Amino acid sequence: MWIGGGFGNRSETKLSQNSPMFEPEGLAMDFLEHAHQHTLIRETLGAAISEQRSFDARELKSDRLCPTGCWLHGEGSRRWAGNHAFLNLLEAHREFHLRAGEVAELAQRGATVEAQRALRNGTPFAHALADLNAAFRRMKAAASVAA
Repeated sequence: MWIGGGFGNRSETKLSQNSPMFEPEGLAMDFLEHAHQHTLIRETLGAAISEQRSFDARELKSDRLCPTGCWLHGEGSRRWAGNHAFLNLLEAHREFHLRAGEVAELAQRGATVEAQRALRNGTPFAHALADLNAAFRRMKAAASVAA
């Protein structure tokens, strides 16, 4: 998982065309698996905050370092540029990482309680995660129609 050993080891973020998340052409992606991986970020971030583990909030804030970001800004943009579902996913992914980075920054400043609260339902982070999951579902539907 992308954030397992830290929040941004770029060498772990690249997916090869042989990855099970890609079809042979490297143009399709397992959108539901990527949605699940982003949902796990909430749990991993919460655990890191509780255990006061250090991590790089700037890397978490970047939407280009996780496997989804690599695909969105690489093969995905070459294949789906201009598609409304793709553009919505791109924006939702950017917003999610922005919000996750904000939570991480709270924790880094020592505001542990505020950071934990920022992960709860109804917060900007939770809304960004819900919007991202919805965008993954819409993109999956669009990709299915195009296939």
